[in-house]
Amino acid sequence: MQLTLTEPHLRRLCTINNFNLPAGQMIFVGLRGCLPLNPTNHTFESQQEVRLEEINYINPRCTLIQWRPDAGTFALFPGSTVPSLRFVKKAKANQGRGANQLLTGYYKDYRKGTHKAASNSGHEAFRQNENHPIRRSSDDFDFDNDDRVEFANPFDNMHAGWCQSVDATEYASCGCQVIVGFPKCKVPHRNADVGPWKDFKANAYRLAQDSFPYVLLTGRDAQGVVTATDTAAAVPARVRFGSEGELVSKVQTALKDEGFYEGIVDGDFTGRTIRAVLEYQTATFGANADDGIVGPLTAATLKIKSWPTV
Repeated sequence: MQLTLTEPHLRRLCTINNFNLPAGQMIFVGLRGCLPLNPTNHTFESQQEVRLEEINYINPRCTLIQWRPDAGTFALFPGSTVPSLRFVKKAKANQGRGANQLLTGYYKDYRKGTHKAASNSGHEAFRQNENHPIRRSSDDFDFDNDDRVEFANPFDNMHAGWCQSVDATEYASCGCQVIVGFPKCKVPHRNADVGPWKDFKANAYRLAQDSFPYVLLTGRDAQGVVTATDTAAAVPARVRFGSEGELVSKVQTALKDEGFYEGIVDGDFTGRTIRAVLEYQTATFGANADDGIVGPLTAATLKIKSWPTV
């Protein structure tokens, strides 16, 4: 399915999910299961064409976005937000250790730095610097809601994917967010960044900005916003990892009343809150329904009244 994604759609996605973005900064966005219609066009525009794709852990099937809210424009880059099947298979034999999949949400600090600094393939990239929620799969070769969630920092950095195109059958990710292309590094004949990665890195590194917020959602999330805009329909609000504000406080209070949350009611959806949500969803809906996202259904079972729409 093809979608026309606009800059206001990106804003609405953040509003729906209660993400509090900083002003005056470039924002990174990942759409899992979605590719640019033209993977070689990396110009900043107010609207872009994308298409929904199925994640297969073999080919890059995601879009990484550089968004300039102050200018009202964004650029698309093909890549992956899920680990490569090669690493998932190795991890399965080790109880899931060695590969992970980042949960959707808002991550505030992808910082300029070196990925794999001690190796010959080390290169300038964007480093994850905080603990965050990840899934590990030990039963099969994909990631489902029944896979366990850990809160850790396995350094799911954002870097070059070491692959040539969206048709590549392998890419370099154990859980990192990667962009198609190859990096400048110590490996012989890698004396320059190439491919979409070249433009992605250059755009960000030429800025004085050192830390980049990262919004990770899905192509289906984007589809919901585009469709609702076309039909002038309201979309129910969501809170998930990285959300902030009054709605998060309501969820925390409701979880505390149910005996699942023991933290401070601070309106900040971080580690304790996502653990509580996952435990509550597992207890209420079953092990395959704990997505860590609070929408109308979870809110209704928590007895939260007047769940808002956007």
